[in-house]
Parts: sequence; C-alpha cells; structure tokens
Amino acid sequence: MTSSADDSDLTLRDAARALFVRLKDRETPRRRRAAESFRSQSPEHEAAWLAVEGAWRDAQGPAARLAARDEADVRDALRRIDAAKGARPPKGLVVACLALGAALAGGLWLERPHLMQDLVADHVAPRGERRLVTLADGSSALLDADSALDEDFGAGRRVRLLRGAAYFEVKPAAAPFVVEADGAETRVLGTGFEVRLLETGGTVTLAHGAVAVRGRAGGEARLAPGEAVAFGPAGVGRAAPADVDGALAWRGGRFVFYRMRLADVAREIERYRPGRVVVASADLADERITGTLDLAKPDAALESLRASVGFRVTALAGRLVVLRR
Repeated sequence: MTSSADDSDLTLRDAARALFVRLKDRETPRRRRAAESFRSQSPEHEAAWLAVEGAWRDAQGPAARLAARDEADVRDALRRIDAAKGARPPKGLVVACLALGAALAGGLWLERPHLMQDLVADHVAPRGERRLVTLADGSSALLDADSALDEDFGAGRRVRLLRGAAYFEVKPAAAPFVVEADGAETRVLGTGFEVRLLETGGTVTLAHGAVAVRGRAGGEARLAPGEAVAFGPAGVGRAAPADVDGALAWRGGRFVFYRMRLADVAREIERYRPGRVVVASADLADERITGTLDLAKPDAALESLRASVGFRVTALAGRLVVLRR
C-alpha cells in the first residue's frame, strides 16, 4: 500500500506538471504568477516543480530528433519500397517494410503525434470521437474528432483552438467571446459558428448571429448568417456565401467538401482512424477535390478518394497509409 507521504508527493507532482505544461505551451503573466506562487509555497512544492522540469528536459532531445526525422524516414522508406519492387520483389519488399517499421519505431509519431498538445489542452476529443464540452461561462463547444481546445476565462471569455475543428454555441453576455486559432481571432457576443484549422490557416463558418474575424497579419471580415471566411498567414479573406449545412455536416457524421485540398481532406479522414495518413507528394496534396464522405467508415472514404482521384495507396499494418502518384 502507498503511504500518505507518497500520495502527497504524487499530488504535488501532478499539480506541478499541470502548471508546467500550460506555461510551456503559452507563457502569460497569469500563468507565470501561478507557477511562481506554487513553487514558493514550500520546499516540497519546489522539489516537485524541479522534478517535472527535469523530466521535460530529458524528453526534449528524443522528441525533437523524432520529429525532425519523420518526413525523411517516410520518403526514404518509400524509395526503398519502389526500388525493391523493381529488383527482387519478395525479399526486397520485406526488407523495405522492416526499414520503415524501424524508422517509425517511435510509436508516438504514429499513434500519439499530439501528445504534448493534449497534455496542455483543457479539452480533447480523441481519434474517431466527437466530444461536447461546456465552457466556464456556460457556452458549449462540440469538438470534431482529434481536436483540442484551451480555455482562459481569467480575463474575459477567451478560448484557443489548438487543432481540428469546433462548433460553438455562445451564451450571450456583456463580455465578448473570443476564439483564437492560428493567428486569427473570432469575436462574438452570442452566436453559433464553426472554426476549422487546415494545414495552413483555416475557416470560420457562421450558422446564426454575427462574428468578426481579425487576422494577426491584417485584415478583418464581418460575417452574416450563412457566410464563411478563410484566414491564414496572409491575413483574413473576404466573407462569402457558404453551404452551412454542408460545412457543419460533420456533427452528424458526414464530411462535405468543395474544392478542398486533398491533403486537408486526408487529414479529416485521419481524425477518424488509428495511425497516420501521409500525402507523399506536394502536387497531390494541393489537388482540389469535391465530394462527401461517411466519417464512420474512414477506410471506405480513403478508397472512394483513391477511385475518384487516381492515386496509389501504400498501407503498412493498417496504421500508416501513404498516398502518392
């Protein structure tokens, strides 16, 4: 049986870890003061903080090396597979697959690529599961699968979409409700709208009410119901009429897209299946496609895309799926 002293140590370590990852994710004066207050409470608090800090330092090196080699490993393994097919198919292909398995031995990249982000987030929807959460002010957010959200109500009503997509029903109040996402801010008083992050930038779609979307790089758009706007590194675009029912169909299990990049469609499918879906060539990733997919059947959705677009699929152990010309 664990002693009460051990239980106390674990509780302190958990508290230190929660404060530490939030501070590492985004350092704000409030979070910095909270960390300093925790550390100053007692020598035991400081020891717990230093233990978490040391564990983080030890993990940084391997994590950075794994992230840096991901793309190169996949490209190299695919070259080996192609070469093996042209030389000695049976044995060569097995060797190439083993090489790819070794390259991806860090299962973190394959199964939990957003682990650190999930530790920081206040709300996470896992792969294949949408999740409805109630925020501190009574507003609600429906998270699409494999999405993460951070809320900060210390100085107003503010949330940050870390990845994925979320549909918000905002409770009316005097203070504005602000959603941060990839350098853009969506500001509302009471409304229903979706924010979706893509590979570069994202979109805001308004179901009812009114919102203003402002970009860190410049530009602002005010949306009326039934309109959407794109945002990205260059700023915020112009508001335009949108198929709101189609844009929000994911809430009922279907994904509807119009002239969307294939890489972004593949990412949406990836949210609903284990492992990773990688688009190996830039021209294929940028191809624009239109259609509708059943999110409950992600592998059938991939096959439907393959049949309509005409790319090749390399699948290993059902976990890594590579799309290429």
